[in-house]
Amino acid sequence: MIKSDASAYQGINGTIDIDSTLVLSIRNYFNGYIDNVKITTRAKTSDEILTAATLAGYFSFDMPSPYNDNGPNSVNGTQNSAVIVSGRVNQAIHFSGSSSYFYAYDFFARWSSSWIILVGPYLTTNTWTHISVTYSYTNGLTLYVNGGYFGQTGRFTFTSSGYITYLQLGFMYTCSSSGSVSNSAYQGSVDEVYVHSRELTQAEVTTLASS
Repeated sequence: MIKSDASAYQGINGTIDIDSTLVLSIRNYFNGYIDNVKITTRAKTSDEILTAATLAGYFSFDMPSPYNDNGPNSVNGTQNSAVIVSGRVNQAIHFSGSSSYFYAYDFFARWSSSWIILVGPYLTTNTWTHISVTYSYTNGLTLYVNGGYFGQTGRFTFTSSGYITYLQLGFMYTCSSSGSVSNSAYQGSVDEVYVHSRELTQAEVTTLASS
């Protein structure tokens, strides 16, 4: 609901009903889950509404709460042996080895019946590089490097596991139950991580890379 009239609201107080509505003296109830309700004092833009609806997590790693989720869902994380350093924008998180990692718990896991491989380029050390990976049923995984298209897997499907899992950065302990894929630690800094519940367009990726 958006109120865009020039005149301000003249009421003093009132009540808001969540999960029910009264129609012709009959109260109707909502049967389901509501996770988050926010009321703003202005009309939001379409981009702001899209972000609120599809931004699953955003970690800026900025002080004073570097491990908190700056997105709408408050999926706060924690770290082990990681430190906060100067970043490309404000601060960044720095990893130094296999005992150094960040994780946030509250993301649903999805699986494929076969290994999906998309290999990116060699990265230049001591240089900030923007990496983005998107997914859709039509395109599969698409890799962008510094806002530019790099490669694509083609169509494949995921199966939802129904389990909540961790978003892990720096080191992944559950890489492969069979041991066919060995774990390796990332050594370096990460400044900002976005997780969306939709496939971003290349224009959106380019905007993020240049911001």
